[in-house]
Amino acid sequence: MASRKSRYKNPSAGILILTRELDGKKQVLLQHRGQTEMLANVWDCISGHVEAQETVRQAMVREVYEELGIQIQADDLEFVGLTHLRVDDETTYYNIYLTCNRFVGTPQIMETDKHDDLKWVNLSDLPAMADEIGQNRYHAIQHLGQPPFYSEEGFA
Repeated sequence: MASRKSRYKNPSAGILILTRELDGKKQVLLQHRGQTEMLANVWDCISGHVEAQETVRQAMVREVYEELGIQIQADDLEFVGLTHLRVDDETTYYNIYLTCNRFVGTPQIMETDKHDDLKWVNLSDLPAMADEIGQNRYHAIQHLGQPPFYSEEGFA
């Protein structure tokens, strides 16, 4: 039997959809994941596991700095949605999607062992990249500006 403490570990990740306006068009920042254990060779949003004693907003502030070398404020993060994933027979996971359009600094690849490219993409150009972006990330980006969503993946 699992100990009470192990039952309450934090099976969750924050995913940040970082946006900006350029020439009147909304853009989203995507990172290309290299040969990583998860989501290898796909374009992805900024993401990271929520650590013990950390809120998802705190995790995103930390991850954005670690991955891109920029700063954001937790109060600037807006909730986009939640995906509940069934990883295998014994594991479920929660992806919590947030968005932000305010940041300080110039995004750059800080974790070269995980990411090999970085680019701003016009939202209108994303459908052409749908097969190159993680499905639940693409779904979340499509919900920007709409009421928050909830979805489930991998359940019967």
